[in-house]
Amino acid sequence: GSVEVHKIQQGGEERYVLDAIIGEGMKSTKGGIGVENLQGSGLIAGETSRAYQDTFTLSYITGRSVGIGAYLNRLGQRNIQMVSSPMILTGYAALNKLLGKNVYSSQDQLGGPQIMVPNGVTHQVVRDDQEGMAAILDWLSFVPKDISSPPPICQPAGMDPWDRDVDFEPSLLPYDPRD
Repeated sequence: GSVEVHKIQQGGEERYVLDAIIGEGMKSTKGGIGVENLQGSGLIAGETSRAYQDTFTLSYITGRSVGIGAYLNRLGQRNIQMVSSPMILTGYAALNKLLGKNVYSSQDQLGGPQIMVPNGVTHQVVRDDQEGMAAILDWLSFVPKDISSPPPICQPAGMDPWDRDVDFEPSLLPYDPRD
């Protein structure tokens, strides 16, 4: 592979800024530069970020999502993550090497659903593609047809008038409201 850089002066030192990493001879670069292009990845991230303001965005993570792919998922509004599909910026082995000791033993410890759901990155976890597609259709049922339309409204199953009397009186002692 090769890299594209440009020279800058910073604090009296000559430095090189990395513009692109080009994987020569790889399938993804035949006929042009593919995912190795940092500038292209930055453009995709910018568009995804702007889309957040204009439209509903949803990502379905069905396999390991690494680097810019994981970052793009985070930029969206809703993420559905398959239980066996971590979202990571870098692998656990690289982090262990950086830390100088074995802290992590799997990618799931970094970006599995047990990490991403409590952090608010993943909004729903599914077991398989059939459950994943059902979840996507369910999320889409709440989305307006365009940006200026109201969200779809479902009619309640039974009548519950707004002006009904409320008969409930809470106890002075602690209690479980589910009982």
